[in-house]
Formats: sequence, C-alpha cells, structure tokens
Amino acid sequence: MDWFKEFWQMLSGLQIPDLLLSAVAFVILDMFAIAVIFAAGRESQLCQKRWLKVSAGLELRRRDEEDKIHRYSLEADEILLGRHASADIRIMDAAVSRYHAVMTVSQGVWSITDLDSRSGVYVNDKKVHQKKLAPGDCIRLGSTRLFLVKKPQTAEQQKG
Repeated sequence: MDWFKEFWQMLSGLQIPDLLLSAVAFVILDMFAIAVIFAAGRESQLCQKRWLKVSAGLELRRRDEEDKIHRYSLEADEILLGRHASADIRIMDAAVSRYHAVMTVSQGVWSITDLDSRSGVYVNDKKVHQKKLAPGDCIRLGSTRLFLVKKPQTAEQQKG
C-alpha cells in the first residue's frame, strides 16, 4: 500500500494544468495507437491481395478413401510435399517419399519438381522431373492424386 500513498501524494501535488496536459497526452497516444492498428490491418489486406495475384488464387485438393475432400492452401513461395512430418503438405502414403516433391511459384505460375523420389511425380498421368502447372492439372505422388484448382473467392475478395 506504500506505492498507493506515494502515487496519491504525487497526484495531489500536481496542478490542474499538469493533469490536463497528462490527459491530453494520453488521448494523443491512444489516437496514434489506433492509427497504427488501422494501418497494420490495411497493410495485411494489401499483402493478401498481392499474394492472391502471385499465387494465382490456387489450391490443391485431394479426396480420401472416405470421400472426404482435403484442401491445401498454397500460401508460400515454396511448398514441400512428402511423408515427413516437416512437409508443408503431408501425404501419408507408403509410396510417397519423405521429401517427394516441391512446388514453387513465380509470377503467378506454379511448378512442381521431383526431389528424386522413388515412385516419381506424375502430372496428368505423365512422369515429369519438373513441370509448370495449370488449373485443372492432376498431380500424382505414389497412389495419391492432388488436383490444382482455383480457390472459391469470398465475398470480400470479389469486392476488392
């Protein structure tokens, strides 16, 4: 409670102009904080729009044995596909290597590169070492098929 007594003595020693100046400074600092938060949110939206252009708004989809569809967002310049726990897209298929393939994007065009896997990488049923991808392509790693498709746009993305 000693700190409270000291604080109260300090406050009671202040003159009205000092209190008013402190209150004004507090309000100004709050306005700056709100402006920074608003600017950060705006920058985040702009970055997301830029990334949609770079990534061409695509995603990978896979249908499992129970007919459930799995969606994988392509939200990095480089996506590692494989069986290992550190893979960006983990595929639990015995025929898939731990580090099977990598997908990269450049100027809105995705490519896939085989990382010397045992069973290879197939795009539209043709074995490839490296291949540019297009929406609708079917990528096969082991017995797993992944489809490169356009992401459905949200209402907010359609407005922007």
